Amino acid sequence: MERVIPHSPPQVGILGPLEVRSAGDAGTGVSVSGIRVRALLAALTARIGQAMPTERILKEVWADNPPATDRKAVAVAVLRLRRVLGDHEGRWLLTRPSGYVLDIPPDHLDAVRAERLVREGKAALAAGNPRTASRYLTRALAQWRGEPYADANATSSVAQRITELESLKSEAVQARIDAKLELGYHQELIGELRSLTAANPLHEPHWLQLMLALYRSGKQAEALAAYMQLRQGLAENLGVDPGRQLQELHLRILRADAGLLTRSTARFGAPLPAV
Repeated sequence: MERVIPHSPPQVGILGPLEVRSAGDAGTGVSVSGIRVRALLAALTARIGQAMPTERILKEVWADNPPATDRKAVAVAVLRLRRVLGDHEGRWLLTRPSGYVLDIPPDHLDAVRAERLVREGKAALAAGNPRTASRYLTRALAQWRGEPYADANATSSVAQRITELESLKSEAVQARIDAKLELGYHQELIGELRSLTAANPLHEPHWLQLMLALYRSGKQAEALAAYMQLRQGLAENLGVDPGRQLQELHLRILRADAGLLTRSTARFGAPLPAV
């Protein structure tokens, strides 16, 4: 039996299995039952604030197996989703001449909150405030409960949104580690960075971060070995050498450059400190 949520703009979660909770509720959200209802909610959140025509809903929700009474089936799915949202009066899931639109406050969708927090975190990092940046980025990453849309079919709209959200998470992880490096948490980051480079062996930014964390932890030989491991992987898989930033960092570690032991501007994509 579907739990009814009070009449208030609902909080919707897509960064993991789909869930709905009442505004201000810090407890566990309500999971969304029913494959069609989940598919409809997924499609609407992928185009939050935009009207979705009935014909589009049919493709997103039923794919190549549309119901015989298509408009009635869509209306039933909308009614069921409104019950899940606690929206018996149609205040949040609106009917428009152009279709249906999920019209909840932007920050009531976890993905929108994550996007805002990542922007604020990266801005703080660029402004030279790594502690503030770390707080924002940690809060951003806490929005994820698993893979985006974990229990929904990856239709065209949803698949595109999943790609965007995976990229956003990668940016957040990278920026949070940059902030932590600037705050001096080199040793604490080594384990995480080893896991990240193992999972993404050709992703150069995390190798740069790992080399810097190792060197600052007094592990010069391990930092140089990490570079050689990356170089070999790139050569075997892509036929290329590490990028300029990694090559410059490698040379500075070879020279045991003491300048790398201070707070870094050695963020991937930014120039390394002058010698």
